[in-house]
Amino acid sequence: MPSCPNTRKSRDLNDFLWLLADGYGPLEATPSFTVSEPGWTARSNQELTSVAEDFAPGRRRSAPDIIKPAAREYPDFDNTITELFR
Repeated sequence: MPSCPNTRKSRDLNDFLWLLADGYGPLEATPSFTVSEPGWTARSNQELTSVAEDFAPGRRRSAPDIIKPAAREYPDFDNTITELFR
């Protein structure tokens, strides 16, 4: 199984639920994945969309609109998590 880089994917649980609903997992939401897999296309998941609608109603946003602000708000997230394991 590929490892997931420790980058912040979303700002909160609501955003993360919508990432999952739209077909993005932790690995797919990383810039390195989209560069290494240029032909990959997200596929929405109806069951996860239902979960997101139940727990994060009215909060739907596109994946780039979720990922970019999270990366800006938490630019050092990867280093912080890595340091916890040293």
